[in-house]
Amino acid sequence: MMIRLQQLSILTLATFFMVTGISFAEGDATNGEKVFKEVGCDRCHKLSSKRKVGPGLKGDTTRHTDAWLTKWLKDPQGTWEENDEETQALRKWTDGREGSKKTKMKIRKLNDTEIADLIAFLKKNDAN
Repeated sequence: MMIRLQQLSILTLATFFMVTGISFAEGDATNGEKVFKEVGCDRCHKLSSKRKVGPGLKGDTTRHTDAWLTKWLKDPQGTWEENDEETQALRKWTDGREGSKKTKMKIRKLNDTEIADLIAFLKKNDAN
């Protein structure tokens, strides 16, 4: 009975990750740096804590979970509108715009590998 319960738990988690598209696989930081530049993240964001057009990205991987970062990179505006706890913290952290209805961040649709790689790159940057 215990083995069946464990199998059911594993199957449930696997299904959840497949349905939500959330991936916790480790990405390739070197490729993530390429994605960062190709997508144009560097046009609006610095890797330091200094603001450019958008906020500096230093510390993002410690302030946010991988699941939230994945969700944000898949759909910034949708995540902004959802306004979960992590998004509320982001709003307070970025100039206190709690009442804002939009984020100005517009990026092309990233696939799961690009997102994992980009998060790996940001983690590497945060570690330095």
